[in-house]
Amino acid sequence: MDRFRRAAWAAVLAGGLTLAPAAFAANVAQDAQALIDAGKADEALGKLNDHLAKNPQDAEARFTKGLALVKLGRSKDAIRVFADLTRDYPQLPEPYNNLAVLYAAQGDYDKARDALQAAVAKHPSYATAHENLGDIYAALAGAAYGKAAALDSGSPSARRKLAVINQLDTGYDLAAAPQPVAAAPVSAAPAPVAIAPAPAARPAAAPEPPRSAESSARHEAALAQVAAWAKAWASKDLDTYFSLYAPEFTPEGGISRASWEAQRRDRIGKPQHIAVRVINPQASDIEDGAVRVSFRQAYESDSFSDTVNKVIELIPADGTWKIVREYTR
Repeated sequence: MDRFRRAAWAAVLAGGLTLAPAAFAANVAQDAQALIDAGKADEALGKLNDHLAKNPQDAEARFTKGLALVKLGRSKDAIRVFADLTRDYPQLPEPYNNLAVLYAAQGDYDKARDALQAAVAKHPSYATAHENLGDIYAALAGAAYGKAAALDSGSPSARRKLAVINQLDTGYDLAAAPQPVAAAPVSAAPAPVAIAPAPAARPAAAPEPPRSAESSARHEAALAQVAAWAKAWASKDLDTYFSLYAPEFTPEGGISRASWEAQRRDRIGKPQHIAVRVINPQASDIEDGAVRVSFRQAYESDSFSDTVNKVIELIPADGTWKIVREYTR
């Protein structure tokens, strides 16, 4: 993994996609990639943001935006970009791989492992992810053996196993403090991806692993906020409704926060009667301590009703939870 540490970030930023959703879109991403390669990542990011404001589902431009953010040192924002791509284009393994780059750079090997496992599950022939997953397992094993050796210095077993791990071609001193493991770049992806394919039949779900008490508490708090959000909407309590959104909340579709709020005030204020039901809400942990709540939303007013799959993402803020993203699937 010495080769990863020496070249990974340059490699991630230098790699391009073979996605080609449209000629114009491809030119935007390619021009932005050229700017990144020339050391002008901030200019590339501006070009991509302008394009994505009008074309929010351009997968290649979104991917290139993630690379620009990495180059600018904005890892948290890059993680969100790649995580969103895994949501909107789950058939692509490369965003999972680059999530692993960022998680491992933070020393979060568990999340890096999970991201790489998702990559190889989507594409079992994706050799880069398999190799990087092996390195992550080696880092995890080395950390465990190092801890065991420190706790029981009289036992040669853990030290012997640690020595074996250190002899692997990883370049890691796995007995030392954890260091980031960088994965290789995205090299190619199926094309086209401008329109996501229809979802395939879902396999039977694997048993959910037990959650920690801390995780359960986060989930309960987030679910309570979603219930409060639905209640405020149904009761047309606009002050409470908007107070549940974080200052950094960005509406989907590229519209401004001010335009979104004006639109919501109009749509909530006009009907005489509104009913909102949150059906089968499911909470899950995502990056940086945030929680994602997925559910079926049943809406009914004087003249309109519908049922959609809704996702709300919340972050802890000021002792409560605030909505930072909201979208329908």
